Amino acid sequence: MTTAHGPVEDTSTKDRPGERTRIVTIDNRDNGDTIRLRREVSDTVESVIAAMYEEFRQSRDPEDRLMCRHNGQDVFQFAALTLEEYLRRGHCQDLHWAFVGGTGGA
Repeated sequence: MTTAHGPVEDTSTKDRPGERTRIVTIDNRDNGDTIRLRREVSDTVESVIAAMYEEFRQSRDPEDRLMCRHNGQDVFQFAALTLEEYLRRGHCQDLHWAFVGGTGGA
């Protein structure tokens, strides 16, 4: 759509093929919080992970788990991929992840 001032950006939250942003939903199973992050498809999975830790106000622990809610697949292993590559390779198409923090230990 255009106006007299030029193109108007579609700011709807619905993801459509060809759209350059996606919503990543992450459930924190430790405290019940859910966050939704709108990210560019050119962003890396690592940048989404970093944003998740910031939103949850946590530091990464080696025992943390981040999984696709649909199939349980580990998300951390794909940190180097962009979201576009991650989706194109068929991983977690709904971008709905579940986070579980490490238990630590005494």
